Amino acid sequence: MPSDNTDELARQALEALSGPRESFHSALVATLEQVRGLLDARAGSEEERTARATAELGAFAAGRIDIERFSSLSDPGESLDEGSAAQVERAARTLESLIERGDQVFLARVERGGDLRDTVESALAEAGRAFGAARTAELARSGRYEAERHDGLVDHFPPHRWSRQELSVAPPLVVELSGQDLRTGGLASLLDGAQKIVLVVSGKAPPAALVRLITPGVFVMQADEPESLDRLAEVEGPAVVALLSAEASRFIHYPAVNGRAGRLSVQHLPDEEPKRALGSLSAFQQTEELRHLVALGDRAGEAAVESVQGAAAAEAAVEKAAGPAVEEAPADRLAAWILSQADLTGLD
Repeated sequence: MPSDNTDELARQALEALSGPRESFHSALVATLEQVRGLLDARAGSEEERTARATAELGAFAAGRIDIERFSSLSDPGESLDEGSAAQVERAARTLESLIERGDQVFLARVERGGDLRDTVESALAEAGRAFGAARTAELARSGRYEAERHDGLVDHFPPHRWSRQELSVAPPLVVELSGQDLRTGGLASLLDGAQKIVLVVSGKAPPAALVRLITPGVFVMQADEPESLDRLAEVEGPAVVALLSAEASRFIHYPAVNGRAGRLSVQHLPDEEPKRALGSLSAFQQTEELRHLVALGDRAGEAAVESVQGAAAAEAAVEKAAGPAVEEAPADRLAAWILSQADLTGLD
């Protein structure tokens, strides 16, 4: 169960994200090798380049191909002038600095009272400098680098500038924050490609904050046990997960796959609606999120609320009282929760 000791939970979240972490790290290393290759090729002497080309072409080329001219055409580093080489070197240093940071690239913290979306976007823009560095090197190599347009690529490269290929190896992110700062609506625009975000929440939190992020193609989960993060290994597309206190709702939204509709599974709802504001979130806003979760569960087939009210609910109650305890179906749990919130004032 999440608690104020979020460091251990963050470590477990990083372990659960080992797949996307390794993919991003591998992309970093491979890109650095290519960028360094450009610089190494330029640094080699003319004799070394000619010798390399001679060895690559073999004896058949002797007397038939101008080796010196071929070496200059086939060696991408040869075309780098001083200015271009400086930009490629800057790109290499950027990639090296990100590799040296290790797992810190995948961690962020929302300062108390801070903005969740701003923190996430800033952390992703920092990691995204890897993509900016790759573009810088390619622009410099091809002679298309323009300082006024491209100088900032290695300093700040936010997700909205990433290509589809870059989004497919998006750096995962584990974010530590207080429950009062769990305002998630702004994260929707960042859930694209293979982006994975895990929110490690300490303290009391809104009961259904992540419901705002449920869309057909996004995996969304609220859980209170880190073991639940194992499900992330099966998710190929974007995903967002919150680890929070047991008092909050617990649910999983499985995205639509291969033409099949998405599925929402609600495991737990709080005993009552929020009565007090939490940070900048009013009780009304928290309650609306909770009711929205119930409505989505109803439409997804998790809660046929209308059908279990009245006689059906009474029959289920009688059976439960008369016989051995049985596990309630999701529909029964949601219906019971709705009935518990009903205002019966004035109906006597």
